Amino acid sequence: MSAPPAAVLGVDLGTSVVKASLFALDGTELATASRPIALRRPAPGHAEQDLDEFYTAAAAATRQCLAAVPAVAAAVGAIAVAGQMAGVGLVDAAHRPLAPFDSWLDIRCAPVVEELHRTAGARIAAAAGCAPTISIGPKMLWWLRHQPRLCGRAAKFVTAAGYVAGRLAGLPGSEAFIDGTHLHFTAMADVGTGRWDGHLVAAAGMDPGLLPRIVESSGVVGELTPAAAADFGLRPGTPVAAGCGDTAAGALGAGVLDAGQAFDIAGTAAVFGVCLPAFTPDTGGTLMTMRSALPGRWYSLSYVGGAGQLVEWICREMLGHAVLGEAAYADLAAAAAGVAPGSAGLILSPHFEGRVAPAAPAMRGAVIGLSPVHGRGHLARAALEAIAFEYRRYAEVARALAPGSTVREVIGTGGGTRIGLWNQIKADVLATAYRPVTGVESGARGAALVAMAALGEPLPPLPASAYGPGRIPDPHVRPAYDTAYGDYQRWSDRLVRGYQAGAGAPDREVPDRLGAAS
Repeated sequence: MSAPPAAVLGVDLGTSVVKASLFALDGTELATASRPIALRRPAPGHAEQDLDEFYTAAAAATRQCLAAVPAVAAAVGAIAVAGQMAGVGLVDAAHRPLAPFDSWLDIRCAPVVEELHRTAGARIAAAAGCAPTISIGPKMLWWLRHQPRLCGRAAKFVTAAGYVAGRLAGLPGSEAFIDGTHLHFTAMADVGTGRWDGHLVAAAGMDPGLLPRIVESSGVVGELTPAAAADFGLRPGTPVAAGCGDTAAGALGAGVLDAGQAFDIAGTAAVFGVCLPAFTPDTGGTLMTMRSALPGRWYSLSYVGGAGQLVEWICREMLGHAVLGEAAYADLAAAAAGVAPGSAGLILSPHFEGRVAPAAPAMRGAVIGLSPVHGRGHLARAALEAIAFEYRRYAEVARALAPGSTVREVIGTGGGTRIGLWNQIKADVLATAYRPVTGVESGARGAALVAMAALGEPLPPLPASAYGPGRIPDPHVRPAYDTAYGDYQRWSDRLVRGYQAGAGAPDREVPDRLGAAS
């Protein structure tokens, strides 16, 4: 007879690292470990990963956790996997990969994004809660159009988390699934009801047979097979939850569960979201509305896809650091701290490989207002301020969607929160208190909480010891940031128009096939 459940396993499939954490049912972290994974760029605009490498890295990280607490192996009651959200893979009838995983950083589908905006943009934004962007839906269509023979051999499209969970449970390709937290990225779902939208599927020309089934994040999709149990060092038969997207896991793991709370995930992507009590889509295209991993909660959010790349570029090219680590962060903060708020009028556009939302795939980075008085410190501070300015725009749109709502605090997670100056800049630009979570990996914790929910266990709160030093907005710098933010917004609009014109984007709108105004 197996031991009663005393712990759960949460796995977080990132872009560069896979993390695994074991948590006791009272919320205590028992062990955590990570493994690096590769991101390949075989051609300009391409970014690919290996679905099986996600699995093997998760297995290795889990075995390392169990080596620290070997007695826990028999008491792990459930597993849940969180994963990067906007990418897509293909599996065959045996649930084996047919192609490299099309990463969220891959921009091959940009023409499809533009097409969906013209043909069904308003309907997609209203139903899916997210205007077309470089994500799951356009990527599925790209593969269907450019690799029809390959798709003819495929059983389903999959997410990264869905693939690993499906392999853990030994699912056939016909039973591949997607959980509700990913649906806003599909451009073909009714996110309010959690179902595929037949009108959007047909209008896009999607093969409905390739769409995975939709399940709840905490739903049990199967049990750990003997082969997977051997790979991970766990007992066969352990329940496998559907899991969720990493952004949803990060918000849940950071304790952002109530209306009025917001989260900042300062990682490879910079994600800002506000918790709302109802599905409130932004048909203007700035925010996406994501289902929570728990029922009855929603997040209006957006993100800067290359924020981590921008920070790395500043540290490498401006400050001379080959590796992004504590020393690089310290030099970045020191350089930026020597410059007054507003960076003496210097503006840096952070969209190295296209703006996610409002979608502008042709957009690229830019430095504006450069003069002889500017140095490396100005570029460093302008980079940090640019992300904060993007967040301020997101917060303003969220407030307009839910009149009367107030963002009372921002909870920060991710490696970027180690830059205390950046936390202060965000607090100042947003005029909102900021608290970083430093004592726990929020993504893996969020996945673990989904596993607890799958067992029907109560979810423990995040302890106060998990938070780092908070930041309070300085009212004295607000006028400078109001001016700098206005300048940033005006130049962003001009850059979008310039890059679109340079890319040959069409000037006229194509009528919406579904009858909605685009």
